[in-house]
Amino acid sequence: MKRSYYDWNFTTTNDYYSSQSLQDGSQRQPRGKMLGGSGSINDMIYSRGFPADYDDWASIVGEGWNWDNVLSYFKKTEYLTDERITINPDLASLHGFDGEIEVSGSTDSTFATDKFLEAFKELNFNIVQDMTNPNTIGAGRFSHTIKDGKRHSSLTALLNKASERNNLFVLKEAHVVKILVENETAYGVKVLLEGDEFIFYADKEIIMTAGTFNTAKLLLLSGIGPKEHLEEMGISVVKDLPVGENLHDHVMVLTYLAADNGTCDLDKNNVHMDTIRYLYDRSGSLVRTSDLGAYISYNEAANVPDFAIYPTCIYANSDFYVACLEILGFKASICEKIDSLNKDLEILSLAVVNLKPKSRGRVRLQSLDPLDPPLIYSGTFNDGSDLDYYPGAIETARSIASTSYFNSKNAFVVEFDIEQCNDFIDREYLECLAKATAMSAWHAVGTAAMGTVVDSELRVKGINGLRVADASVMPNVVRGNTNSPVVMIAEKAADYIKDYYKTLGYLNKN
Repeated sequence: MKRSYYDWNFTTTNDYYSSQSLQDGSQRQPRGKMLGGSGSINDMIYSRGFPADYDDWASIVGEGWNWDNVLSYFKKTEYLTDERITINPDLASLHGFDGEIEVSGSTDSTFATDKFLEAFKELNFNIVQDMTNPNTIGAGRFSHTIKDGKRHSSLTALLNKASERNNLFVLKEAHVVKILVENETAYGVKVLLEGDEFIFYADKEIIMTAGTFNTAKLLLLSGIGPKEHLEEMGISVVKDLPVGENLHDHVMVLTYLAADNGTCDLDKNNVHMDTIRYLYDRSGSLVRTSDLGAYISYNEAANVPDFAIYPTCIYANSDFYVACLEILGFKASICEKIDSLNKDLEILSLAVVNLKPKSRGRVRLQSLDPLDPPLIYSGTFNDGSDLDYYPGAIETARSIASTSYFNSKNAFVVEFDIEQCNDFIDREYLECLAKATAMSAWHAVGTAAMGTVVDSELRVKGINGLRVADASVMPNVVRGNTNSPVVMIAEKAADYIKDYYKTLGYLNKN
């Protein structure tokens, strides 16, 4: 559903430095425009990050956010059924079995997954059974938030069940355009609904969960943000806070291999049959999504990954051209090269992702029109150290072509004619390639960060009655997909809210 009505269809602003092999030098930033948010259009990978990520947060805002504390909240919402993990008591002890969101997986595999794992093992990767295991890193298969072959999300697992409660009402097709604040207290929201403007008043407080881009935009429109930018836009300053700063994201560089037809054992007839199986009884390969990843660490003593490689197969003559243009946003010349090879060959897509970028961007208002998208300055590679390990990581991904099985299938690297890189060779060429083709891995965070914009209990600093509970509060991105950490943040927010109002006598202390 990316690039559809159900996507906010955000894009970054061209910085004329990075991503110049993308159309208009702009990165796609899909975000879910529906109940469940981006958890309703994501790839359903269950990933938490690593203990070092949360201990880093704790060093900023306190021990309530350290690994030991957040682990209990991950387990709270998790209903683990992944049989690869449940059979191992040590691994299972790190998971939850009583939560609402199913985390599933199977010992069944696919031919392509097995061949990629063989290749990673040949490249000396450790093969792990649980990709969320905080004690070891390597290559393995992810668990997914899938139940009975269907997406299991904060919407389907939680909100839909809560809809029968008499203290919840969800107003759909409503666009919040301003948080109303008086005497440093948030008291209501201004909403556009079917062309009319309404104001809804809060008895106790307002909780923002609009996401990294829309939360920042809404705070800025409400006069909460950097004084200089607000005054430049003609907005009265309610509170001078660094809203929109600290934007960062996992950077993704796609490397492609081409190989003989049949390399991944992908046959269109089998795909059609699996479609029938899925529709009939939710069986076959379509009950799974992207299955595999490999973590790379350049500091073995730290036992945390710096990069990840996510491989997928594209069967021959798959009409990849449109997705290449529309979803990934590459320029036509790159898509034409892949498509021409894909007429007769299978394409192996290897996403090489920097999991801990130091570069920072920002979000700003484009105008005072609340329906206009924000300006998103990605800041990709504005800290040059983010490029340091990219040549090695790309070489690791490319070396899959020389492993036994893929070499037997005549796999080779797909090279592109990128004008700004033609004068470089070896390491400098790969740095140039990374910079030119960099795109978002769609895990943007940090625009209302804990420590600078919100406090340790997610309350906006200096504003009573206003909290934020989404990816924007992460001071630093975790080393993994961000959906499950956002659910964890929301669970902690719920406890902060309940505990606060219990102390005031509003809620039953039991």
